[in-house]
Amino acid sequence: MRAILIAVAGLVLVGACSGPAPRQSPVVAGPWVGVPAAPAALTEVAVASRDGRIWVAGGLRGDGSASDEVLVFDPANGAWTAGPRLPGGVHHAALISTPDGLLLVGGYAGDAPTAAVRVLEDEAATWVDAGVLPDPRAAGAAAFDGSRVVYAGGVGPAGVAADVFAQGVEGWERIGRLPVAREHLAATSDGAGRTFVLGGRVGGLDRNLGTVDLVAGDGVTTLGSLPTARGGVAAFWWPPLGACLAGGESPGGTNPQVECIDAAGVVRVLPDLGVARHGVGAAVVGGTAYVVLGGRQPGLFASDVTEALRLP
Repeated sequence: MRAILIAVAGLVLVGACSGPAPRQSPVVAGPWVGVPAAPAALTEVAVASRDGRIWVAGGLRGDGSASDEVLVFDPANGAWTAGPRLPGGVHHAALISTPDGLLLVGGYAGDAPTAAVRVLEDEAATWVDAGVLPDPRAAGAAAFDGSRVVYAGGVGPAGVAADVFAQGVEGWERIGRLPVAREHLAATSDGAGRTFVLGGRVGGLDRNLGTVDLVAGDGVTTLGSLPTARGGVAAFWWPPLGACLAGGESPGGTNPQVECIDAAGVVRVLPDLGVARHGVGAAVVGGTAYVVLGGRQPGLFASDVTEALRLP
């Protein structure tokens, strides 16, 4: 079935129909613009926004070593500063802003996935332990849905996982499973109880997905598919657009695409990144989206690049 095109206020929207939707003209002119280079070149970073700044925790250096650094970018003055270091190097983790502070979940510690969860409270000088996941996970994705943190997919001791965990009053629990297990995916939330789980891959780059699943309550349903299948991605939420997926890597190279889907399954396309990258993070501050660091080529490559786009 072909996708349905609907003209609304001069924007081109792609209706959610069976089969992949074609790419359309961007809904804003762009382009993405560079911000000052980060003090370290990294990939597979964990990124979140808090108090008007962008926080980057851990990641991989170009030599393959795991970083324990925390980098903080302030869009107000264009400056990067250092935050409290992590207890140890970690990469492929998830960083989430919650009412209690920044939460760092999972990731690879050494060569193995970890179940560690750590919190950095506002104005605190150190990260402290904050429980553990039900099982170790790395290369999964997490978001705060307004009342809880939801973590989906990733790699566990038994391989690529489909589990969806949620952090409740009594700790973490399994609340469901993704229809397809996958890793190197991304997640974001509307802050009103819905978490969007986007993209990722089942194994190699030739098994990328454009699938978008929706986690609400204890249910997991497939919402639709984005035009470009890719893993090594990052996601951000913007109310007029929905959940937006940025960057990634595919058999042909790194991906510049930025594609969004709302709760009705309508797809909108933003301008391509100026520098295609994978292993990126993403966040929104003051109506501007930032896609942070990541490698310019598939595999173990790192960069100090961050780009920004004013959102509609």
